[in-house]
Parts: sequence; structure tokens; C-alpha cells
Amino acid sequence: MSQKSVYVLHKNGAPNHYKALDYFLNKKGKLLKYREFSVLGSIYKSIIKLDAKLFYKQVINLIFLVQLFFSKEKRIVLGIAPFDKKLVRLLPILKNHKVFYHTSWTCWDGKFQPKSHYNNETVLKAWRNFLENITDHIFAVSPIAKSQLLENYEISPDSISEVYHTLRDDFLNSNGHEPSIDCIFIGRLVPQKGLQELLDFFSDKSDKTLTIIGEGKLENLVETYANTYDNITFRGQISNGDELKTILQKHRYLVLNSIKTEKWEELFGIVIIESMSQGVV
Repeated sequence: MSQKSVYVLHKNGAPNHYKALDYFLNKKGKLLKYREFSVLGSIYKSIIKLDAKLFYKQVINLIFLVQLFFSKEKRIVLGIAPFDKKLVRLLPILKNHKVFYHTSWTCWDGKFQPKSHYNNETVLKAWRNFLENITDHIFAVSPIAKSQLLENYEISPDSISEVYHTLRDDFLNSNGHEPSIDCIFIGRLVPQKGLQELLDFFSDKSDKTLTIIGEGKLENLVETYANTYDNITFRGQISNGDELKTILQKHRYLVLNSIKTEKWEELFGIVIIESMSQGVV
């Protein structure tokens, strides 16, 4: 009996990264299901915030991880940051399954590693074994990601495919681009997104307008600036595609002010192609 489901196993879930896979599997009569491996931290977060929905979601994730121990031949698309030490704990769980690795990382020569503070010999050895021997196939988001893997690991070129990011269905058409607002930021409200610098810039440019969409630890900071400066608007988190499209069509430029840190670097935000599809530069 053929497998009816394919599972995306990701740290925090990332359905927007797998719309094309979902479409393809649907045509084949199969389901794409999302599971997360960063469970314990999320359970703690759900308890602190009294978030029953998040707690239930993590219980489902935990049950799935336990089931992997006692099953085999599931098809798993693993989305995990390069050199993340969590891979060491995941490998015993995944050993009896078909694992496909999905990555957009472009620096596999070791010069820049987002998880370098965790990288001991055991972690690096586990990653080499995973990439060279365990994965059934690797899907790289760009040509440079593929070439970097081939240059630094003993992997057959036939074992890596380039699969680019895709748009959600609701972004495949536009109702027209009639901009009346200068700039828009869409993303996580965290320091590495360069939000403080962005807010400082627009607070000093009263003739330029900025809309911010998202949620995160800097939400209070963004709200303070939005309440203080008339040219800065905070819309919170918007998940509805049609609503987000309508907002994008009113803006001229998308602003991504991400800052490279010792642990993280912005690679290719899907919001870039979503914005371009609606005429935003």
C-alpha cells in the first residue's frame, strides 16, 4: 500500500515554503502534513501564555515524534537550520524513514554557521553523515546552495535538486497596483530584522510613510513609534492572503533591513516574491 501522506518536519512549521509540494501531492492524491520538532520549548510557551491551541498542537507533534520510533518508511521533508545540534537527537528517530532535506543555506564551507556556538565535533560529524549518507534527496532553493553542498560534501549531483520558492495560490493574480504609501515591512518583529534602525529612519523622515506588518518581541516598540509618529502605521499580524494583497497594492516599496548576526542571516524571504507579484518594488 502506497504512502498517502508526506510530512514536513520543521522547527516551527513553515507552510508557505511548501505550497508547490502541497499542490504536487494533491494532484497525486496524497496529503502534505506539517509537524514540528521543537516541541518542549513550545509546550512551555503555551503553558506560560495559557494558549490551549498551541498546547494541543504540540501534543500532536509530540505524539508524531514518538510514533516515528515505532514505524518505518514514512516520507519526511526535514527543514532544519544548518549545523543545528537538534539533528543529533532527530537522527535516531528518523533512521527508519525516507528523509528529504530542504535548505536555502548558501555557506556550507564552514566560514559562517548560524549555530556555531553549538558546533562541536559530534554535531559536525552528524551533519556530514546526514548529508552524505542518510538523506534520500536534498532540495536546494538556489543554484549556489546546491553548488556549495557539492563543493564541501561527498554528494552526487543527482542527489540534489534545485527547487525554488513559490507563491501561494492567492498571490498568483493582482487586482492592480495603485500605491499611495511609500514603504512596507512584513516579517518577524525581532532585532535582527533591523527594525530599530528602520523606525529611527522613518521617525526622522516625516514626509515618508511606512507600514509595518508582523508580530514578535519588538511589538511594543513598534506600537510606541506608530503612536508617536503619524507617518508610521502598525497593522499587527495579517495571515489572510487577500487582505495582505490589498495592503501590498497600496505600497511602492518593500523594505527588508535585515542584519547579519553571528547566529543568523536572511537568505530569501518569500515576502519578496509575494510583494513583487503585487507590483511592489
